[in-house]
Amino acid sequence: MSFLSLLQFKDIIDILLVALLIYFILVFIKQSKSFVIAYGTAIYLLIIYFARTLSLTLTREIFQILSTVFLLVFVVIFQRELRRFFDWIFISTRRLAHSRQRTISNEVSFSLIKAAQEMAAKKIGALIVLPGELPLEGIVEGGFALDGRVSLPLILSIFDPTSPGHDGAMIIDNNRVKKFGVHLPLADNFSGFERTGTRHRAAVGLTQRTDALVIIVSEERGEISVASRGELQKINDWHLLEEQISKFISVAQEPEFSHFWRVFLTRNWRLKALAIILALILRIVL
Repeated sequence: MSFLSLLQFKDIIDILLVALLIYFILVFIKQSKSFVIAYGTAIYLLIIYFARTLSLTLTREIFQILSTVFLLVFVVIFQRELRRFFDWIFISTRRLAHSRQRTISNEVSFSLIKAAQEMAAKKIGALIVLPGELPLEGIVEGGFALDGRVSLPLILSIFDPTSPGHDGAMIIDNNRVKKFGVHLPLADNFSGFERTGTRHRAAVGLTQRTDALVIIVSEERGEISVASRGELQKINDWHLLEEQISKFISVAQEPEFSHFWRVFLTRNWRLKALAIILALILRIVL
């Protein structure tokens, strides 16, 4: 309590800025699933701290030299994750100044619902991706470029079992089928969904890394599911599918300033609390 009473206004600003930096680092670790970074960084900082506190000159000098090498290795190994992380920051800040466009028309939404119903009835597997703000480049692989107008016959023909790209995913953006036969990343942690297949795991894997919405049609059970934010929801009624697509569109239409701050202030409370605690610890130690 005595430490907090000694804090001045500038000290609080200092701690909050450091906490914000730590928060972004924690978000990067969470998104990249590279928790070894956290352990390695913590050990490295502890060694540097004890080397300075105990005047371990040799250890301090060696680790200062190695820090440059570690930084270069880190950038090379995690260049894809770093790119996604900076994309996330860039897009989050860009939302404050630019309005987002509606990317799915009512006609396209109807075609998606109708196609999902028909494919579920015929037990034809399908993966349909509706991208959000975060780019899919570097996350999805393969596929065939198309840039065709979305229609029920086109969707059914692409996912026809005789089609060469029916096992992959279809990406729909700006009311156009951009690509099909695309391979999605599998979910890192898929506990609780053991009864589902590879399509569901791929859909969850993509939504763990981006803000996309993925519609899944099961080939084995003829069921429709939706993946969003790393979670999977079974669709028992086409009205629920329409509701999910409408919710996805409404988020895209929400005023950017209010949406940005609502998301920033209401999500990741544990990471924010941890960031503040770590910033306070660093303030006390240093």
